[in-house]
Amino acid sequence: MPLRILFVVSVLLLAAVPGRSAEPIDPRNPREGLFSDEWGEVHMAGGKVGYIHATMTRKGDLIETRTFTKMVIGRARQAVTIETSASTTETLAGEPAKFLQEMDASMMKTAMRGTIEAGRVTIVQSQFGMDQTLVFDFPSGAMMTWGLYRESLLKGFEPGTHYTSLVYSPEMRLDGPVTAVTTVGNLETFDYAGTPRRGRRVDLKIQAPMGTLDMVSWVDDAGQPIKSVVPMPGLGDIVIVMTDQASALADFVAPEIFMTTVIKANRSFKPGATRRVTYRIRAKHPGVDLAELPTTGMQTPRRTEDGSIELVVTRQNHSRNARFTKTAAGQENDLAEYLDANLMINTADPKLIELAKRAAGKTENPYVLGDKLRRFVTDYVTTKSLSVGFATASETCRTREGDCSEHGVLLAALGRIHGLPSRVAVGLAYVPSFGGRKDVFGYHLWTQFHIDGQWIDFDAALRESRCSPTRITFATSSLKNTGLADLSLPLLSKIGAIDIDILEVDESPE
Repeated sequence: MPLRILFVVSVLLLAAVPGRSAEPIDPRNPREGLFSDEWGEVHMAGGKVGYIHATMTRKGDLIETRTFTKMVIGRARQAVTIETSASTTETLAGEPAKFLQEMDASMMKTAMRGTIEAGRVTIVQSQFGMDQTLVFDFPSGAMMTWGLYRESLLKGFEPGTHYTSLVYSPEMRLDGPVTAVTTVGNLETFDYAGTPRRGRRVDLKIQAPMGTLDMVSWVDDAGQPIKSVVPMPGLGDIVIVMTDQASALADFVAPEIFMTTVIKANRSFKPGATRRVTYRIRAKHPGVDLAELPTTGMQTPRRTEDGSIELVVTRQNHSRNARFTKTAAGQENDLAEYLDANLMINTADPKLIELAKRAAGKTENPYVLGDKLRRFVTDYVTTKSLSVGFATASETCRTREGDCSEHGVLLAALGRIHGLPSRVAVGLAYVPSFGGRKDVFGYHLWTQFHIDGQWIDFDAALRESRCSPTRITFATSSLKNTGLADLSLPLLSKIGAIDIDILEVDESPE
């Protein structure tokens, strides 16, 4: 799951690192043609992992921005390549007109293009020649890449400058804006490629429905970026150092980052026999918000006086005698998004429909149906690979390859096709051994089906239909209008920032 976070951050950095120019940029009247062309090196875990390229071009009364980033990282001794590209077309005044994002973090590219007119945004998401179209009200006053950069130049970089901007960031949220809070600080000395350098500090806090993302940059006297950092305590900060094209494209390494995210358990478990676990989750440093841990069908959080969270996670009792019932009256609207198609879960895909029919047989009992679908997905994904970035259900049903995310999203799709409302859960799960380490919690994604009025957990990657309580849920999502970035933020804020104590374990027979 941390790979998704890196993918997300690489997209967000495209907008956070504008281009630069040999001459000052007039935010109200930039010169015609290419007026900004910037290259940067991306560093992580003590080494260079990739590069970023950002340009801005004026064509008459419109500004076109184009950005591209490539990162290669190690994931349990496998090299994984993440590529993202994005473009926007905006007016001179910073009003968005259209955008395009292409994401290559798995085996098949996905694309998202949007058009903004008459106060509405029309979004077309594409993969395998199949399109899905969504239409939303466009948030008034929201900006994209050029608009944000233009505003920064207009506000200036005097120490103490502080302002809030509405941002339309489709990788974080499709149906509304997120908030960006900018604070300009003093001149600071910082490390630049091993040498000290001076620059004005600028802090940026992006606030989304499911969490926040903090960035810090240092800019020169003209407001042009020199260095940007996204703090990621458990992975090593992602650092962008602005440089020339040759240096940016020069060889880079693929450092191992996956194993740095696992958390050591203070005891071993018997996952198949464990009925209930009581955890204490403690923040390692101030500023780590644990209050948003959700209450689910399995877990109940409680904040203690010292600010930690006591979490009771209990194995659910699947009643095999339960009859299949339709959604209770009054709940249809609440659960609609958990049945709808979206880019990750395209329930109109003929290949997915065929697969769902093959997986389920003729059963109607929802618990039995969930179990059948879970077992099918566990066996259907034949290549258990960490080299896949973040594949859609449509891709996984064709490639039969992936890790926990691919298992979880495919299972959610098959459930929706059969009328089971579904969502994904992200958090931690215990494994007896991984990557040469024993008794660890690793970041994980699995599926939940809404059955008989509650959310029931199913984990195709770990081969569990009655999921062990040796897991902790940080967030859930229908994957509809909440973007991948927003889903990843609850994980991003916890990596390297929490300790887990196991207070009590019930392994008594049922």
